[in-house]
Amino acid sequence: MSRIREQLAAKRAEARNSPARPARSMPPPEALEEATVGGQVARARRTGKLDISSLGLEAVPPLVYTDLLGMREQDLSRPPVVEVAAKAPLTPLRKSFASLDLEDEHAVFGTPEPKKAWSEPEELVAFRAVDNLLAEVELELGFFGGLKTLDLRGNRLTSLPDALADLLRLTYVDVSHNALTALPPALLLLPELESLNASHNAITTIDLTQPVKPSEEGLSYGTGFLVTRFERQQKAPKSALPALRNLNLAHNALTNKDVAGFAGAGPLKIRTLNLGYNKLKGTLDADQGLGAARFPELYSLVLGGNVALDGISGDLAPSADIEHEGCTWGAGSTGSTPRGSPVKPRTSAAFGTAPAYVSDAAGGPTDKPDPTLTLAFVTHPAPTFDADPLAVEMDVYLPPSVASHPDKPHPVVVWWHGGGMLQGNKENLPPHLRRLPARALGPNGEHAIVVSCNYRLAPQAPILDILADADAALAFVRHKLSAALAAKGYAARADPERVVTTGGSAGGYLALITALPVPKSASDADVGGYRGAAASKGVNPSGEWAPRGAAPFYPITDLTHKFWATKTDPVPWWGKSVPDAAAQPHLKLRDPPLTTAVSGGPRSILYMYMLQHALFPQLLFMNQRSLGSGLDGFRPSAETLSITHRLDLIAKAEVPHPPVYLAYGTLDDKVQPLEDSVAALERTKGPFEVEVLEGADHQYDEDPEEQAAGFVAWLEVTLF
Repeated sequence: MSRIREQLAAKRAEARNSPARPARSMPPPEALEEATVGGQVARARRTGKLDISSLGLEAVPPLVYTDLLGMREQDLSRPPVVEVAAKAPLTPLRKSFASLDLEDEHAVFGTPEPKKAWSEPEELVAFRAVDNLLAEVELELGFFGGLKTLDLRGNRLTSLPDALADLLRLTYVDVSHNALTALPPALLLLPELESLNASHNAITTIDLTQPVKPSEEGLSYGTGFLVTRFERQQKAPKSALPALRNLNLAHNALTNKDVAGFAGAGPLKIRTLNLGYNKLKGTLDADQGLGAARFPELYSLVLGGNVALDGISGDLAPSADIEHEGCTWGAGSTGSTPRGSPVKPRTSAAFGTAPAYVSDAAGGPTDKPDPTLTLAFVTHPAPTFDADPLAVEMDVYLPPSVASHPDKPHPVVVWWHGGGMLQGNKENLPPHLRRLPARALGPNGEHAIVVSCNYRLAPQAPILDILADADAALAFVRHKLSAALAAKGYAARADPERVVTTGGSAGGYLALITALPVPKSASDADVGGYRGAAASKGVNPSGEWAPRGAAPFYPITDLTHKFWATKTDPVPWWGKSVPDAAAQPHLKLRDPPLTTAVSGGPRSILYMYMLQHALFPQLLFMNQRSLGSGLDGFRPSAETLSITHRLDLIAKAEVPHPPVYLAYGTLDDKVQPLEDSVAALERTKGPFEVEVLEGADHQYDEDPEEQAAGFVAWLEVTLF
């Protein structure tokens, strides 16, 4: 029976990947789900997106928090009221006994049926509760630290809980058509919030001076799984609306005096500000809150619908355009600011430079571009009969369109995230790599494509499955990425011969082990059943290809080092013990594997828990099966899959390897010491460059100001 199920699951995966799928005779599963809270919560467990709109809800149902967060009902800030049912009349014993299912011990003995064990859902990234009757939302909403989209429009909200200050990944918030009287203080310091729609409320004041700061737990989201408390505090936003681009305050009750509440010391990044249909009148003084010093990037200022407003004075940003339809405009206007139709988007003057609105720190730009597109590079059969096939995705960062042409393929930099292969995600790509595609490289000013890859996570996925995902990513980049880009309408193409692997921490391990060759004389048992990407038929069908180089940052290299065998409770740089109850839900070996875990999310305590109990690298091998059969059978081990062991094999056989660039900081105590690995690389036959950064810690390149100049210089020599 299990074999039949595996075959069915494989067919489902094959059908999903097929470019020419036959038309369904049935609607997709999501179309069949009930328009109920339970149905939407079940869907959110799989998709990470919850939509409980238009259900007439007066409160967010407790099921949202108990099912998606694993909380107990009695621990909720507003636990559900338990109604005591009226006692049923006694029934004759003979009739009652005859109606029992004797195989159901809970019915026979009157004991409550046990609840189904909670299992980890997909991290919630979108929450929609549009057009309900919500008068307030619970503080538990702030526990969904991975949220990027929050849509609460069309309710009866008068305020938002302070706990929302912990949603540090929010980029889009819509609270329009409610009853808010002020901008919610919990939203003011969100570091990635780019768009806020608070139109159609009753807002009468703008106060940016009393923002709610994120909690210590909130600061752990989105800043990397190994960032210390001090570093988190240093990275916490210090001023209101630090990343906001679009603010809609139309249809409120703001006066000229209220608008002065925007005044402050530093510049805002707001480019579109809608103040239409408020209570502005007479001449609006831009120098009182809206001036060029405060809004230097303002492109569009919407004032239309303020029927008593007759002009604006003061100095607006030179790029600002004003929409004033419906105003008594003209008599009060002074200054030289352009006026007319709403602003149109502009582009940077040179494709190799950062956009005009990006402020440079010492050494270069600090922006963090988003990926151009996301692609699934492999889909695994469903792990269980009633589950969906598991797609593994990569984010693709393309060069500017003016630098791309189908006849000029770009080299590709393939990056894997860290997290001990237990946690982490492709979104952790450091800022300097996000900016790399816009940078002209080499003597001819070429540009590179950067891809950031997920992979299945241990302990549910064994280590060879993780390495198979790494190979699958390289195979996709070499043989399918160009076609996928063409199908999406992009001109950029990937050069299959110029591929470099890179990654941080555990991602650095993957970058090295995929790029390093092994001697042909070494048996499969000697190398743990993995011979590198160049030995994979999927990656290298001709047998003549090898990566151009590998650039590991602060990598895991020696799985047998005593560092991993030493229990540390608590982990010094974490400062607290991880309780067993927090880790156990993520260590169930029979659960389906995950391919992503939000930094700072529930699973992000696994690395610290592993160090606390010295469980690494055992967690990588707990689901690993033996290979071969009979006398030729063997089980991959920590030694045979260590980078240091492979380097010894390479050195003894004098096998050349691609160029390697290794970077780490002198303060890094989050992985094993790297001096032995450096010495092992120096004994091998192949170009090797090491950069040791004085005073730098693990994940030092997560700092937006880090330009990684040494890596870029190595890349130019290696790829161009």
